[in-house]
Formats: sequence, structure tokens, C-alpha cells
Amino acid sequence: MIRAWEAESPGLGERLNAHTPLRRAADPEEIAEAAAWLLSDRASYVTGAVLPVDGCAGA
Repeated sequence: MIRAWEAESPGLGERLNAHTPLRRAADPEEIAEAAAWLLSDRASYVTGAVLPVDGCAGA
């Protein structure tokens, strides 16, 4: 999806990254690792919580 947006609007990625605290988009693996943890036995006691995996976008 982002690649299609970038093709239609060159420089979009750089503009978006300029507004994020980490100055980059997440790697798919970073999102997948958080999801895998929530699905694992290590998160068996986690209930009703929001786990932001957004690179501190709300800061």
C-alpha cells in the first residue's frame, strides 16, 4: 500500500517519516514480533490491554 502511495506521490515516505519520533517506518518484522508475543504463552496473563507498536507516534 505504501509503495503504491509513494509511486503516486514521490517523497511521501520521507514526509511521513519526518513526522515520526523514530524518523522511520516500522519493519514488518517489528510488528510481527509484537503480534507473535501476544499470541504466545509469555503473554498468557495479558488481558484487556492496548499494546502500541507505533514507534511512539503518540508522543
